[in-house]
Amino acid sequence: MENILQQRVISGDTIFGNGLLESRPFYLYYFNRIPNISMVYGINGEKSFAGFRNAYKDKISEVYRREEIDKKDKTYQHDISIVVLNNECMVEFGDGYCEILHNGQSDAFVKEVTTLVRRYRTREKKKKFELNLITVENGALTLKAMEFKRTKLDLSLYYEDDFIAIDQLIYKRLNTDDDKGIVLLHGLPGTGKTTYLRYLIGRLKKRVLFLSPAVARNIMQPEFIDLLIDNPNTILVIEDAENIIMDRKTTGNSSVSNLLNLSDGLLADCLNVQVICTFNSDISQIDSALMRKGRLIAKYEFGKLSVDKARQLSGNQGFQTMIDKPMTIAEVMNQHEPSFEKQEATIGFRAGFKL
Repeated sequence: MENILQQRVISGDTIFGNGLLESRPFYLYYFNRIPNISMVYGINGEKSFAGFRNAYKDKISEVYRREEIDKKDKTYQHDISIVVLNNECMVEFGDGYCEILHNGQSDAFVKEVTTLVRRYRTREKKKKFELNLITVENGALTLKAMEFKRTKLDLSLYYEDDFIAIDQLIYKRLNTDDDKGIVLLHGLPGTGKTTYLRYLIGRLKKRVLFLSPAVARNIMQPEFIDLLIDNPNTILVIEDAENIIMDRKTTGNSSVSNLLNLSDGLLADCLNVQVICTFNSDISQIDSALMRKGRLIAKYEFGKLSVDKARQLSGNQGFQTMIDKPMTIAEVMNQHEPSFEKQEATIGFRAGFKL
């Protein structure tokens, strides 16, 4: 065994991998023994190295550094540092990690170094929220990720009091793994469906796939099923979904059957897909099968804000308007803009009568 180790030590070529000094063969080369290895991740390598060098300057025998500079840098930037110590230990500092190589009898030293370098933990970058748009390219379905800005929203300010419990139910179920079901959100335009949807998506842990109504009609096609197989435990969002969920008795539409199979059939048990549909039509026009217990997670009708709620939201936005009738969120938020809605013309006797 000693001869084998000696042969490895003599061959210094092995300590360089791709032209870079490798700490593990270097330890063997330097100390003539195979190292034990302890790794610490999630740290700032350069700051950790500086702190370590200051704390253990009396134990350091040699330091080997690799630095880089490109045309954008004014000075060399730290890449890798390998520190050799007089206690048969070696420590490597790189981008986001610290590697401690030791003889297996340096538990106290390893513990000290671990405590030291963990003071220089890197803060995790906030993950960007993404909305994945399902598109068709060259006849094939594909996902296009779009950055999505998280929205802060005071539900008690923008919606009626009964909506808080609905939001909690929706949030809990949509964040449950291996779940299925449908959420139906409907109401007049401007009542806050999209505003809430934007807020909800920013809180979800699952991948969200956005479908246009045109693509949603083909959700039982093999290409679409393949896409869902590759993306299990996802949430499908269909805005303006009237043509997908209207009553089959009046439309003869097969899209409802497809949606039912996806949300509560045998296929749903395998894919664990949940669906959010938003629409403006009255709930009475929607296929009743969608609202069966066990299939429907929640439904909510967004309407005009009560006078009290409208006044509260208006005042919060800095308006001094006197509100004496229910208003939509859009009407409250855009009071300063002119209205371009057509006024219905009065015909007959009342046209010439003024109070």
